[in-house]
Order: sequence, then C-alpha cells, then structure tokens
Amino acid sequence: MTPVVFPIGLMGMVAFAFCGEPAPTAHRLPADAGPVWLQTDETTGRLTVIFRDKPVLVYAFASHQWKPYVKELWTLGGENVLLDAPSDHLHHHGLMYAIAVNGTNFWEEANDPGVQKPVARPSVEATSGRDRLPRVVIRQPLHWVARQHRGLADTRPVALLEEIRTLTVTVDEPRGEVAVRWQGAFTAGQGAPAVTLSGSVYFGLGLRFARAFDGSAVRLNSARAPYTAPNAGNEATLADWTAMTQIIGRRDVTVAMFDQPSNPGRSVFFSMLNGFAYLSATQELDRAPLTYQQGERFALDYLVIASDRRLSPDELDQRYAAWLQHGW
Repeated sequence: MTPVVFPIGLMGMVAFAFCGEPAPTAHRLPADAGPVWLQTDETTGRLTVIFRDKPVLVYAFASHQWKPYVKELWTLGGENVLLDAPSDHLHHHGLMYAIAVNGTNFWEEANDPGVQKPVARPSVEATSGRDRLPRVVIRQPLHWVARQHRGLADTRPVALLEEIRTLTVTVDEPRGEVAVRWQGAFTAGQGAPAVTLSGSVYFGLGLRFARAFDGSAVRLNSARAPYTAPNAGNEATLADWTAMTQIIGRRDVTVAMFDQPSNPGRSVFFSMLNGFAYLSATQELDRAPLTYQQGERFALDYLVIASDRRLSPDELDQRYAAWLQHGW
C-alpha cells in the first residue's frame, strides 16, 4: 500500500479507521498547512511527523507489535537519536514506556510477555498555542493485557491497565529543538481487583540511543551528581532531569529527559554507556512498587528533547523550568 501523505494545518484533526475499516487515501486539513506534514503508512503501521520536508518523529503503532512506541526521533539538523530493535536487545524500541503489572512483564518480549494492545488507531491533531510553534498531538487508547488475551475482540474485561497515551510533538526552530511530551492517563482495569506496578531498575520511559552515543557520550543531571568513569555501567540517579550530549559528525547533539513532579513515585533516572547508551525515567518501582485498586486512576508525564546544541547544565535547568511553566 502506498503511504498516505497530507498536510496538517493549525487546529486540524484526523482519525484513522480501525477494526478493518478502509484506510483514508488522503486528507487536507483545515487552515494553512504550514511547514508540518503527516505521513501514514497503514501497511507498516507508522505515523511520521515531517517538518520542512524532513522527518522529526516516527510513531510505530502496528497491531502485531508488543507495544506502540516512538521508532525515530530526529534533530532539526537531521540526526536520528534513537535505535530500534538492535540485535543485542531486540526488545529495545527507540523511545518506549513499559513496566511489570501484577507480575506480567510488559518490557521484555520473551517468557510470556504482556501486550499493550491498541484498541483504536491513533488520532492526530495539529495545534498551536500562544507561542505559535508547530505542534502535533498523537493520541491512542491502549489496553494492557496478558499475552493470551491479545486476540480477544473486547479486551476491556481482562485489561490490567487502560491507558490513553498522548504524544505531543513540538518543533522549535529558534531553539533548534524537537520536543516530545509523553503522557499516559491510566485506569486500573477490570482484569484484576488491584494492580501492582513493579519492575527492574530501568523499567519506565526508556530511550535506546543511536550507536554514535555508545561509550563516549557525556552524561549530565540536575543534581550535578557525578558519574563514574565515562564509559561506566549502570547508574540510577535521583534527579529532575538527565541528559546525554555527543558530537555526531560535526554536529553537537543533546538529548534530555525531564520529569514532572506530579508523577507518582520517586524521580530516578537510569543511565548507562558501557556496551550501549541507554537512558530511562523511572518511578523506582524496583524498590517501592505501587498498587492501585480497580478503577483508580493515575497519570505519567515526561518531556524528551532532541537539540542541535550542546546544552550546559544551567541551560537544561532553564529548559526544565520552562517545561514546568508551559507544559512543553
């Protein structure tokens, strides 16, 4: 099937067909298209956000996957900072969110893993705030279910978690930045009287870096906590944000994750460079699991930025303050 490409104008919206309905061929949304386009390929189950004819983000949502995730995240200078399904860890998918729920492992894709099952294809909306920056909102409902339930037509009665996932992509040319706000609105599902969230030290919002970051990227954090040797192994740091900077070719690149203080649990960032570069924002569920009764709600909110500049800790502090003030 030929990918569908259409421009997104301010305040435009499109939703994709689901449950076997024919996919739309092309859509032109209201208002001026501006520099942002959206491309959807129903065959591969991917949405690509394009800015000035270059990709900035690819969201993978195919129903056969174990989980939807961000497959590619590009700087405005043209560097993809993510790595998807490398041979050393096939379950590492670019930028993804996963934990364990009632002992079912939604992170690893082996030994009877759980499934974050899409219950509708994503809807997409183009918006603009007072800042007038191009902004695309991708929203998708998911049911977190055990593997044996993924084929059910109605998974709500067996869902451990119900999630409305919202990804907000903002392009800020003057700042040289692409930002992704990752939000999950969760309800403890009907599949159990209560759910307990747990996992390894690295479970949470995980980011597998492109190979250029392996071994030699520079790690920074808001607490100014020191890391061991530059290519040391696994470290968990209590902080408001953590970042990695690297020179790729002749370009300086910074990738940072920012926590939201309203997130449940402690704000801990796991990072490593030894073997490969990895970063995750965690709730420290390995030490203090969280339990919710059926019907209880909770929410998670993180920001990830990819910048064409080598940002200093002070600049990242300022960016964190802006995130808390403006929500992006």
